[in-house]
Amino acid sequence: MTRSTRPPRRGLVFAILIPLLAFLSLSAWAVSSPVGATPDDDFHLASIWCGLGDRDGLCEDRGGDAGARYVPTPLTTATCYAFHNGESADCWNGEDHGMSEVERANIDRLYPPVFYGTMSLFASTNVAASVMTMKLFNCAVVVGLLTGVFFALPRRLRPALVISVAATAVPLGMFIYGSTNPSSWALLSAATVWICLYGAFLTEGRRRWVLAGLAVLGAVMGAGARADSAVYAVFGVVIALLLALRRPTRSAAVPLVTAAVIVVIGVAFYLSAWQGASIVGGLDSERLPLSGSQHVSNLLSAPSLWMGALGGWGLGWLDTPMPAVVSVFAGAVFWGSFFVGAGRATLRRGLALALAVAAMWLVPVVLLGQSRMMVGELIQPRYLMPLMIITIGVASARWDSANAWRGFRSIAAVVALALANGVALHTNIQRYTTGMDQFTADPGANAEWWWAWAPSPGLVWVGGGLAFAGALALLIWKLPASAADDSPILAPAGGDDGSPEARVATTPASGPHEHAPEGLVAKSGER
Repeated sequence: MTRSTRPPRRGLVFAILIPLLAFLSLSAWAVSSPVGATPDDDFHLASIWCGLGDRDGLCEDRGGDAGARYVPTPLTTATCYAFHNGESADCWNGEDHGMSEVERANIDRLYPPVFYGTMSLFASTNVAASVMTMKLFNCAVVVGLLTGVFFALPRRLRPALVISVAATAVPLGMFIYGSTNPSSWALLSAATVWICLYGAFLTEGRRRWVLAGLAVLGAVMGAGARADSAVYAVFGVVIALLLALRRPTRSAAVPLVTAAVIVVIGVAFYLSAWQGASIVGGLDSERLPLSGSQHVSNLLSAPSLWMGALGGWGLGWLDTPMPAVVSVFAGAVFWGSFFVGAGRATLRRGLALALAVAAMWLVPVVLLGQSRMMVGELIQPRYLMPLMIITIGVASARWDSANAWRGFRSIAAVVALALANGVALHTNIQRYTTGMDQFTADPGANAEWWWAWAPSPGLVWVGGGLAFAGALALLIWKLPASAADDSPILAPAGGDDGSPEARVATTPASGPHEHAPEGLVAKSGER
């Protein structure tokens, strides 16, 4: 009996409802902070306004310093509250007129140009409206691309995508995804490139081509936003090849060519940006080289950068400290995801996971050593978040990952992340409405700053928190059924994906056919 090609109505409802809730939760975070709230936004906002070159009233070259430009005055004063977390964002006046000189901008291609050029399409003389449009556009891009990747992937890989994004999202990821910071695209690239390329090896036909295209798109977005993301895209290729490639065959031509294209893209963007030089050689410093004990201290302290992304460090200009409950709950989900996923790892996946962990640990140690600095200087947690996403994704790429999250384990993870996200969102709103010297149950009580057009701070907090919890709960509930309904069915007789013991059984199914990696044989007794 052939299964219907038309998706059930309930499945269509979930396919619309979950992305909608995810968009609403990210939008709440986008609204929760004012113009200039993300790290180095004085540089990034000026670079966005100049992202498409000189334009009257937006970015002007008035014949002075070659690296200086004139941009709308509100851009140059937007960070007036930075480093003063007892003050609200009321110090900023978005109604200022005229143009002011700014020296920190991406005029000399310190960063790749794609992110700034894209966001520059929304730049106008109304700074507040432009920034919010950019933030909401970024929210839509994140949700849209992740949704597309989710449905293009083989169902057995979908849990790895969901877990890798969810377990690393709170609080820094939620803050960055819907922002004007190029790190937002770096995180999105890390979540998509390696898994799309890996999925392309496991599929064929139209689905393989779609996944290959999505992998290239993710690489262009990441490498076009940050030079270090170009390196991470190439690292994602290495991970995908290690997981999937055994003996090159004709059927592997498309993903292999895709891998080569991503490497070329990564190298090209890396070489085009001055930022790339600091990745290899570190920053110029007049300090003395680090001593042996200082190198050891960096090695032992590097994990604080991972925890920094999970609430151990402040948000914004590192001036919005998170309550301890955020890092405890978000960290529990992160490490729980790692250890649950790492269980029953085969040699191939174990090697890939060890490589990802080594990169997550050693990259900051090497860069700090080259720059003669200690942990807490120079490198911020957001720089390492792409490696954290890849690590959790690889750990979760086991064949039964969805079933591993059934029952109490999934409920505990949803509750922990929902609570951590709710507390973090409340804290972030309060920091800008009144300053951190006050705490109220309603973060909008006694508000000194808020968007003129937005819903009340309390409604944004409650709505955003519930949307996040709802999206996560629906995803965890639907994943086991979705992963079980795959064709062919990949199930181990002693290992997982890629192990010699794994077996494949085909079932009559519509849509693109998926095939097992080289060396898998049909499982007896199944049709």
